[in-house]
Amino acid sequence: WKSRELLLAGALGFWVAGFWVAEDGWHHRRALWLVFPFVLLGGDQIVRAASGVRWLWLVALLLGWQSLSRSWATPPLGQAGGIGDSFVVFALAAALVVTGGKKGLGVWIVGGLAILGAVVVLYSLLTFYGSPSRDLGVHRLRNMLVYSDGLNAVLTGMLCAAGAVAGAWFARSGENKARQASWLVVLAVLVFGVMASQSRGPMLGMMAGLAMVCFFERRSFIPAGLWIGAVVGLYFCVVLWTGGSEGFVERGSAGRIAIYQWFLERISGLELIFGWGFGAESSIPEEELGWFVHHPHSSYLTQLILGGALGLALLVAVLGWSWREAWGEGRRGECLWVALLSCGVVTLIVDGGEIFTLHSIPRLEWLMVVFPAALAVGRGLKQGAPGLHEDECS
Repeated sequence: WKSRELLLAGALGFWVAGFWVAEDGWHHRRALWLVFPFVLLGGDQIVRAASGVRWLWLVALLLGWQSLSRSWATPPLGQAGGIGDSFVVFALAAALVVTGGKKGLGVWIVGGLAILGAVVVLYSLLTFYGSPSRDLGVHRLRNMLVYSDGLNAVLTGMLCAAGAVAGAWFARSGENKARQASWLVVLAVLVFGVMASQSRGPMLGMMAGLAMVCFFERRSFIPAGLWIGAVVGLYFCVVLWTGGSEGFVERGSAGRIAIYQWFLERISGLELIFGWGFGAESSIPEEELGWFVHHPHSSYLTQLILGGALGLALLVAVLGWSWREAWGEGRRGECLWVALLSCGVVTLIVDGGEIFTLHSIPRLEWLMVVFPAALAVGRGLKQGAPGLHEDECS
C-alpha cells in the first residue's frame, strides 16, 4: 500500500463510520469536507477509474437520469438527485472502487466498522435499557449516539445487520483461535442488537447475508453459525420471560401493504415510465392512512415512483452488475462483498428510500448498497473482471 492509498482509505473509513456515530445527517454530510482533500490526493487514480470502469459509467447514467428527472418534478424539490448530490455520490463510488482495488484495504475498513458497531451497540444496550422505563424485549433498541432520542429502531437494525454479516465472515474458523474468539464476541453483540431492534427487514437482510457466508465458507462457518443460534436463542428466552413477544407479532405488516397500495394507485401512464421526478415529495399525508408516512418504505418502490420504470431498470442494472462482481469474488475466496451486498439489497425491499443519494430520509441506503457494491467492483480490478478496461487502475 502506498501512503496516499492508506490516507484515502482512512478518510473514507472515517466518514463511513459517521453512519454509526454522527449526531445527525447534516453534520455527517458536512464532514465530507474533511474527506475530499484525500480524494483529491488520489485524484489521478479516481479519474482513471471513472474513465475505465464500465460499472461507473452505468452509475453515471443512473445518476444523470435521476438529476434529469428533477426537471419535471413538482416543486418544491428536495436535494436528492441534485447535480451536487449526484457528483458527490459518483466521486465517493469512484474512490471506493479505487480503494477496493487495493488488496486488504476494503476488508480493513469493513472490519473497523464492525468493531466500532459492536462498541456502539454495547453502549446503546447499556444506555437504552439502563433506563427504568425501558425493558428488553418490550422496547425496541435505538442507537443512542445518533439524534437526541436515538436512531430509529429500523435503522439501528440495519446497521447491526450489516455489522453482523461482516462479523460472521471475520469469525470463520481458522488457525488463530484468539482472533476468532474476539470476532465471535463482536458478532454476538451485533446479532443481539439486530434482535433487540425487533426490525424484521434487517433480520431478513441479515439472514440473506449469512446465507451467502454459509454457502461459500461451509464448514468454516459452523462455529459462527452455532454462536449466532445461541445468541438468538438467548434473546428469545429473555423476550418470552418479559412478555415482549406479543408486540413483535401484533405489529403485522406495520402498514407496509397500505403504503405500497397508496403509491401504486397513484402512478400510471407516462408517470409509470418517467416517474414523478427525484426531489419530488414522496410522503403520505396523515389524513390519507391515519398516520404520516415520510417515504415509501421500499427503496425499489421509491425508485419506481420517483424515477419511473426507466430509473428502476437502471438501478437494477447497476445492482445486478455489482452483485455479479461480488459473486465472482466469493468464488475466488472472498465472499464478504456478496454477503454484505445481499444483506443490503434484501433489507431495502421493505425499508428505505432513494439509494444513490446522500439526502434520503433514512440515510442508510448508501451504506447498505453503494458502499459494498463499489468495493466489490474494485476487488475485481486485479482479477480481470469484465466490468473493467484491461489497463484500468494499474
